Amino acid sequence: MTLALWLLFLLVVSLIPLPGPKTHLPADKLEHFIAHGITAVLVIRHLIARGRKGRLVVSSIFIASFYGALLEVLQGLTPYRQPSLGDALANMAGAVVFSMVYAAVAKRNSREV
Repeated sequence: MTLALWLLFLLVVSLIPLPGPKTHLPADKLEHFIAHGITAVLVIRHLIARGRKGRLVVSSIFIASFYGALLEVLQGLTPYRQPSLGDALANMAGAVVFSMVYAAVAKRNSREV
């Protein structure tokens, strides 16, 4: 349920019009990095709760990155948002880093990942 709500939240905030001027500051990429890193961790936790074993990190990276890329494509279909390869790469980087850190911490704490 948490994962579904999070994905819905990301969909809404990714597709609503944003007021104000667009800037090219790295803060935008940091937001993408964190948001899709959180997505990847929620995917891992969802898969664990469903009894899945093996390749959880790879699966979470793929799912979070795919969802981030899908959101970028959907933004291109709106008249007020633009897709960005940089944003898609930040999404993927966040998924990779957060998944790897989560797996390392879980391994250190003797949890299965």
